[in-house]
Amino acid sequence: MGEPKTEHLELNYRLLPASDVSKAYEIEIAEYPESEAASLENLIYRQSVAPHLFWGCYIRRGSQTQGERPGERGEQHDAHDAQVQGQQTKNEDELLVGYIVSTQSSDKTLTHSSMSSHDAKGSTVCIHSVCVARGYQRRGIATAMMKAYLKHLKSLNEQSSSEAVDPSSSSGCLLELVLLIAHKELIGLYSKAEFKLLGQSTVEHGPDPWFEMAYWLREN
Repeated sequence: MGEPKTEHLELNYRLLPASDVSKAYEIEIAEYPESEAASLENLIYRQSVAPHLFWGCYIRRGSQTQGERPGERGEQHDAHDAQVQGQQTKNEDELLVGYIVSTQSSDKTLTHSSMSSHDAKGSTVCIHSVCVARGYQRRGIATAMMKAYLKHLKSLNEQSSSEAVDPSSSSGCLLELVLLIAHKELIGLYSKAEFKLLGQSTVEHGPDPWFEMAYWLREN
């Protein structure tokens, strides 16, 4: 997979700690329609049961001006700016600008059931949200974040296959398949990260249809 262009932004990725879940939630409710956005309780649950699958994308404060297009930012910023421009973390030098959150399942397709629980022994990664704060969209961050996330999942498999496994860093089982659902207009985005379209999903969440996509971490 080639590295996507991110307009000279220095992106830092790491597991999103419990202290940043509320920051992720602020981005979630700003970017998803009310009928599709996860609740804070759901995000807290997902981080608590699968912390190894909650991935944060951070930038240093001040770097958000690098590569900006003319007219993207006004000189005055209102209270909504934090949601648009990223969420400041406990580290005052950085902002949370995106995240990916998942749980595990033993199912090989996404259903309401497989997406509402977590099976620590499941080999399927069910992606719930891929979200970038509005002020950083259309800069290649979502694609870069997803590619980094897939590398992270592969590294979890390497850890699980080794003799010295840190139980707190992964589920301890080999992950085989990554699934997500996307609206039609986002199929191209995930195709750039080498996800394959499986067809229309049976999941109903909001008024618009969803399409299921898959990425294989291991060859069948």
